[in-house]
Amino acid sequence: MLYSFSFNSIKKSYVICEVGKRRSAFAPIRRNFVSLPGLPGAHLESTDTEVRIIQQPIVINGKDRLDVRKLEEDLADWLITKDPVKLIFDDEPNRVYFAVIDGSLNIEDIARFGKGVITFICPDPYKYGSELTFASQASLEEVNTLVMNNPGTRESYPVFTMIAKKPITHLDIIGPDGYMRIGRPVSVEETVINPRESILNDTMSTLVGWTTAHNVDGGVRTGSFQASSKGFSVSDYGTGTSWHGPSLQKSLSQQLENFEVEMYLTLHSLRNTEVGRVELYLLDENGQHIGKVAMKDILTGDYSNQVEARVGPLVTGTYIASRTPANPNDWLPFKGIIRISRVEGRWLIYVANIATRHRGPLSGTYLESGDLKKLAAIQVHIGVSKDRLPSKMEIHYVKVNKRNVITDDNVPYIAQAGDEIIIDHRNDSILVNGEEMQKLKGDFYASFFPIQSGDTALVISPGDAVDIEGKVRGAYH
Repeated sequence: MLYSFSFNSIKKSYVICEVGKRRSAFAPIRRNFVSLPGLPGAHLESTDTEVRIIQQPIVINGKDRLDVRKLEEDLADWLITKDPVKLIFDDEPNRVYFAVIDGSLNIEDIARFGKGVITFICPDPYKYGSELTFASQASLEEVNTLVMNNPGTRESYPVFTMIAKKPITHLDIIGPDGYMRIGRPVSVEETVINPRESILNDTMSTLVGWTTAHNVDGGVRTGSFQASSKGFSVSDYGTGTSWHGPSLQKSLSQQLENFEVEMYLTLHSLRNTEVGRVELYLLDENGQHIGKVAMKDILTGDYSNQVEARVGPLVTGTYIASRTPANPNDWLPFKGIIRISRVEGRWLIYVANIATRHRGPLSGTYLESGDLKKLAAIQVHIGVSKDRLPSKMEIHYVKVNKRNVITDDNVPYIAQAGDEIIIDHRNDSILVNGEEMQKLKGDFYASFFPIQSGDTALVISPGDAVDIEGKVRGAYH
């Protein structure tokens, strides 16, 4: 029987594992000894578990030598990854390694076949079983219990996903080997404050409530939008000698000095001849622009999305961001959020691509001085340049929140009812609604702790605040 393997959840039909695998039965260990003068032998001081190295001989099954050369290029594109990914061998289907390749792969030609040895490095030296899920519903008690089972022979780090049932200022997960706390409890001398109050949450499923906007940046307003359950898309771009496309605006129920405005959008160039932009403008009570944030694809012949953000009028305003990511693939394709916020005069831009899980604040921030113009309305625009083909572009929702200033005398809510909180002990991360919130780790002694072999009972507090689901993989030597 011929065996192969999957790497990064991909399997290549032309790769065959050759007899003679070099895969250790357990993660390599190194014993550290201390010799004492006058005493025979040595004292075992400690034991280190080292990285696991897997050397796998392979055969490339090609049509001829020329085909083997082409398959080598495909092999390189498949195997070279930035971070460790899943590695599963056919002869060990119920175990997962997390590996990157190391060194080179020298292929020896034998007729229409190619032969070589792939070296995999596993920084995490253990292998894992399938992921198991354990759930506990919110109780009526102040504390709740979640029982998890690690069927492996080694400790393993869990991932907790929680849905808040009510506003909370803190959450504790307490186990035998440590505890995690996010946020902090409220004393009787402190006041609870909601850091974000929802002013607008528009799913863009209807054009009702939106009115015609006028100016767009560097172009003209033409054409029209259409609305569906997926959001706004363009039914007609119109024509223009520069940027052109539809634009609508919507007034807010109140004017805001401190705010954050977020747009969930898609911008995906299916061909390298396509261009496009999806833009969000901020307007004051007189309809004048006070800020802008946009996701744009402005280069033909290349796939390259970039974010642009500006404070002040469209023409004379100050750029606070105009950049592509360090790795262009982080925003290709882009389906995620762009956010612009101002709190006490300080502006910040945030980008999160759900499609590639790349997220984070941009380095550009800006402190505005003088009289701060209040936000009274928002404006959206989707455009294309000249006669270029448009990218796939949609606006799925727009949210506006009033930002309340947090002081030493109050404690903020860290989540509202319906919010999703993920505490990932494997990757040392905390996410709230997909946004990295490492700052919520609320105690110096709180830690990302492991689950030992067998059953582990975890205490959740407050127990009535969240439905919680824990996932863990059995870890093996």
